[in-house]
Formats: sequence, C-alpha cells, structure tokens
Amino acid sequence: MKLDYTIWDPTKNITLLVSTSVPRDMQPEVAAKLMSDRPQVEQVGFIEPATLPGAALRLQMMGGEFCGNASMSAAAYAADRDGLTAPEVPLEVSGHEGILTCRLDRREDGLWGTVNMPLPVEITTAELPGGISIPAVVFDGIVHCIASAGTLSREAAESAIRPLCAAMDADACGIMLYDGAAGSITPLVYVRSTDTAVWESGCGSGSAAVGSYLASQAGESASVDLRQPGGTITVSAAWENGRVPALTITGRVALAERGSCEL
Repeated sequence: MKLDYTIWDPTKNITLLVSTSVPRDMQPEVAAKLMSDRPQVEQVGFIEPATLPGAALRLQMMGGEFCGNASMSAAAYAADRDGLTAPEVPLEVSGHEGILTCRLDRREDGLWGTVNMPLPVEITTAELPGGISIPAVVFDGIVHCIASAGTLSREAAESAIRPLCAAMDADACGIMLYDGAAGSITPLVYVRSTDTAVWESGCGSGSAAVGSYLASQAGESASVDLRQPGGTITVSAAWENGRVPALTITGRVALAERGSCEL
C-alpha cells in the first residue's frame, strides 16, 4: 500500500496526517506501523472527505479520539491543499460532533492556530492505584486526568495509564503532570485501539482540560500559558453558571515533511 502523508509540528507534538484513503478498520494498524517506523511521530490522523456541509475535510484520528493539535495541523493542511485565504477553517473531526473551527494567523514567526475546542462533558475525579483521587476532565473521545506536582512520578503515570483508561471506559486517556508554580504540564497520552502510550511534547486537549479545571476551581474564566516540553500552548476557558461554555487553545504549527511510503 502506497501512502501519501504530511508531517506537522504543532508545539512539537509531531503529527503525521495520511492523505491516502485507508479503511477505518485498518487505520489503527497502519498508524501503529507508521509510528514504529518514525519514532519522532507522536500521533497519526487520516484525512477523509467531509460528510458535513461546509467542512473542508474530515480528520479521523488513529483511535477515533479527539486531538486539538492534530485539528490545528489538519486546518493548516486544508489551507495548504486548497489555497484557503480566509482565516477560519471549518473541520469535521473524530471525537467531536458538528463543525470544529480553527483560525489560522500568519505572523512574523510563522503560522499560529486557534482551535475552538469541544467542551467538557463533565469535570469529575478518577481513582488511581493506591486510592489516590485526582481531577478528571471528560471530553467526548478522551479523558484527561490532572496530577499535581509530586502526586505521581513518570513511572507511576506509565503504570497507571492503561488501567485508568479501562476504568474510565474511554477511547483515549491522558495524565497531565501539572506544576502550578511553574505553569507547566508534562503530558502522557494513551490510545486504546493502538495500545500506544506517548509522553507528548505538547498536548492541546490536555491543555484545554487543565484550563477547564482551573476555571472550575477559580469559579471564573481563566486564560493561562502552559509550558510543555515542546513549547507553550495558550488555553482560554470561560466559566458561567457552573460550566465551561467556551474553550480555545492557541499554538504555533509548521509543516515538517511531505512524502510518501510503501507499507
């Protein structure tokens, strides 16, 4: 099978987008192989024709999960492919119902994307091995758990992520090691269908989860710059009547490679 692909760098969360048609039931296997052959790649998405009127394309992630950074990459791909000049790119994305809008801004230091993120279904708690309870922000398609500094080591997070995903009955699960004093997160993301757990350089949906949790704790809207191994993602979470009614992330995205391969 010959595959055409592009590789994108949204805050170093290296994302490979396959533009060749791949049947859904083959996508997890294809993604796992691509990631195995390219250790720098942290996640894989598949470009499909849109089914919703107005959408530029559909992004189907390797495990059917939602990913903000991959959505940003898909918007940049659509703008490049179609020669789009309007700043807002409408997308159809796995793990999200309806149209997802990404705004692209060309600045002196490159292309920046702002994604209107899906809203949390709920903000609850999750139980880790040993009876440790931590906040969990539930989205359609992925659950992110937030472990404050000192709560979990990297090794403990790696041991906990698979059983945590099973217990939350989620397609994908993240553990965000959050250091409030430093304003930073270290993201670990597990996708069940590919059985891949990756320490990501930057996590858009994890950033959105932390922003949503901080807004809920403060009881008011919050905007925060979250430093991550690959750079900084800005998240803005509104807070009204006990819920998050609007949520965005902003980060830099760049094309890293364009090519094809035999698989």
